[in-house]
Amino acid sequence: MKQILFGLVALVMMSACASKPQPKEHEFVTDRYGVVQRIDPSEKNVYLVFTAHFSENDNGYFENFDGIIPVLNTLQEKGVKGSFFPTGACFREPKYHDAIMRIIADGHYLSHHSNKHLLLCPEDNTRDSVNLCTEDSIREDMDEMAEVMKSFGLERDDYPWMIPPYECYNQFSADILRDCGYKLLNPTQEILFTSNDWAGFGSRSYYTGDSLMNKLWEYEQAQTLNGCILLVHAMVYPNRNDEDRLYTRLGEIIDHLRELGYDFKCVNEL
Repeated sequence: MKQILFGLVALVMMSACASKPQPKEHEFVTDRYGVVQRIDPSEKNVYLVFTAHFSENDNGYFENFDGIIPVLNTLQEKGVKGSFFPTGACFREPKYHDAIMRIIADGHYLSHHSNKHLLLCPEDNTRDSVNLCTEDSIREDMDEMAEVMKSFGLERDDYPWMIPPYECYNQFSADILRDCGYKLLNPTQEILFTSNDWAGFGSRSYYTGDSLMNKLWEYEQAQTLNGCILLVHAMVYPNRNDEDRLYTRLGEIIDHLRELGYDFKCVNEL
């Protein structure tokens, strides 16, 4: 009788396991260094990612996390989850502590963009052969960042994905970051022009907010934004007015993409 009973229990448990939804198998499009740049390219989803750094040498005048509250308010208003990757300097700045805790409380993904915002390799075509940081310095930076995250109640399993600092890396640095336990993603290369929302008037990299928006819609029309990782800096850069700061156009971006049939996904869904 006991054997029959145990057999019935086992059958019930097996049936429950069989009916339990299985995790989705994602299709990742990677660059030549194995870093993810698109997710499920056949689906009309966009991943909104926000990076920031606080420049301690000028008290945040040029680089800061001052756009975080407007970004969070817009995401809340639109019912969208985002993925945030500030540097350790942002976590250490007391005026951002409440905003960082709100990122967690609102259910967004929170990871980091390195501790000290190290430039790992040149941003030009010499990146494959030139390393600007040693393996030890990269590992030390990751260890320090883990301690910062822990101070906010986050353990390593809470933030498996990261964006490398400056969105710049080579095989050497990418392999070290992966060996430190991270999965790597980067904004989709073809639309990385949105990262030029940092450049002020007069800079060679300067684009008005309207120009950045137009370039985005032109690319969408020609290529689609399926599975794209779209970067917006949550920073108030000098020498740009509000309309030039792309994060102030975030609601417009969300609304138009929804009109085009897109949905929004968050890295924590991976």
